[in-house]
Amino acid sequence: MQQIPSRTLKIFVLVTLAAACAPIFVSEDPDNLSEMAAEITTKNGLKAMQAGQPTQPMVLFIHGTPGSWHAFKDYLVHPRLVSSLNLVAVDRPGFGRSADLALAPSLTRQSELIAGLFDLNLSGQPIVVVGHSLGGSIGLRVAVDHPDSVGALLSISAALSPELGKPRWYNRLAALPLVRYVVPADLKLANAEIMPLRDELNVLQHQLAKIRIPVTIIQGSEDPLVNPDNAAYAEAKLINAQLKVDRFPEEGHFIVWSHVDHVVDEILRLSKQH
Repeated sequence: MQQIPSRTLKIFVLVTLAAACAPIFVSEDPDNLSEMAAEITTKNGLKAMQAGQPTQPMVLFIHGTPGSWHAFKDYLVHPRLVSSLNLVAVDRPGFGRSADLALAPSLTRQSELIAGLFDLNLSGQPIVVVGHSLGGSIGLRVAVDHPDSVGALLSISAALSPELGKPRWYNRLAALPLVRYVVPADLKLANAEIMPLRDELNVLQHQLAKIRIPVTIIQGSEDPLVNPDNAAYAEAKLINAQLKVDRFPEEGHFIVWSHVDHVVDEILRLSKQH
């Protein structure tokens, strides 16, 4: 059998991983938002960007993997949100401005670190948590861990089911020792978060009945990255939540960007539910 040259193999692996994973990558673009958003650092070193009205009800945005706060740029400058809400978009540990913090594959550890941002809530009202992709999974953990602080949850295109959240073939490939060294840094971090996700969600599933707040699930029926059946899983498990499920029959993973106005409507609705 003819041996495949190492350079050819490397290119093949990079192209394969890029095709499978690159759509979830959100890079920091050169837009200067310093005039409309301020950088915040918590006591534990986690960084976030804040915009809007600091004394009004707080909305906390949690990005997926890989990514950064910039995934929610359109929301931090949206007139209907900026005028009435305190908007905070976190850079999770290992990403964006929080890149110097150690990665935290544990959803519980992510929840603990994110709770350091609760001090920014000066309104006296519970927080609305908005999570996209892995950020939606983390949002569920935050809601379970901090019921007195979180008043509503919006989960967009998120893996919620342990079985449906298990690693894909390309995650397992990227974890192989001979492959790992050629994987781009951000995708390597993302893979390190995805590999233990099934076990993390398995622990979480036994606690979902504790959630009694308004919860909205937004899911595209043509999502190639997160199985659309996660919405049905939410309906089966969030039995005590005030649950609303919005299914988009012809949409994929990126409703958070393709249907900004719908998401904004839902944020405003949830901010008035508690």
